[in-house]
Amino acid sequence: MKSNFAIFIDSTGDLDSELRKQFDVDYVNFWVSVEGGENIPASLDYDQGLTHHDFYQTMRDGKRIFTSQVTEKTLREKWTPLLQEGMDILYIACSSGLSASYDLACKVAAALKDEFKGRDIRCVDSLISGYAQGEMAIKASKMREEGKTLGEVVSFLEEKRLCFNQFATVENLTALKKAGRVTASSAFFGNLFSVKPILISDVKGHNYAIEKVKGRKASLVRIADMAVDACLDPEKEIFYIADADAPEGSQIAKEELLRRVPNAKIHMGKIGPIIGASTGPGTVAVYVYGKEVTACGE
Repeated sequence: MKSNFAIFIDSTGDLDSELRKQFDVDYVNFWVSVEGGENIPASLDYDQGLTHHDFYQTMRDGKRIFTSQVTEKTLREKWTPLLQEGMDILYIACSSGLSASYDLACKVAAALKDEFKGRDIRCVDSLISGYAQGEMAIKASKMREEGKTLGEVVSFLEEKRLCFNQFATVENLTALKKAGRVTASSAFFGNLFSVKPILISDVKGHNYAIEKVKGRKASLVRIADMAVDACLDPEKEIFYIADADAPEGSQIAKEELLRRVPNAKIHMGKIGPIIGASTGPGTVAVYVYGKEVTACGE
């Protein structure tokens, strides 16, 4: 019998509406604004003012996208009705290495548990973002369907969270420079010589350039290679490919995956506005469950 708890991710979890509906997963929104203008919800469906293409075209046009994390008000509005119905809550938060949303959610959870005696709210630091964070929710949903308790699901996620792998590459370093992820000089010379970083999420939940590859095609081939190598059972696990308005790049990554694993199960999606605001248009990422991450980007 299905266990009685709701599952939430947030605007960095990137699950599309189809998967959220299929696995009964909801999300709490972060916020974005263009050039410091009005805050709008960071919608994973890009239905709050800017389409997927328009969002990234705004960045191509040189405008800065500002982001902010989930608010206490949003958490309370999402969780309170469910608690009133007698449900418990599981929140799989964006990596604490990237956002303070996990810490805030823990404080809100503690306050709400005082208000709703007997109800449980568990917050998990995913130590990652993107479809890897979303896949944690999918695995949690499958365990819920099997009747696993909230505690059993949390124990699994905390034990296995470093087994959710991310391999991403960017079209250029401009957005990373604006977000303070690389220096201006590194961005200049990287763009000049077409150097593409391969970004993973390390053991501390930080995005880390584990390699540098010269050329766009080579970087896309490389993330496909690394994803297959990281997957313990390529015929069974699902590879998630997501892009920031770069369908051609996603298609290359897909073809390279299929070249290595002809029967690979692949889900194509979009990089959400929070991740995309930092990495920029043209970003392509591959996510897969497999080997435990051991790299630490000190």
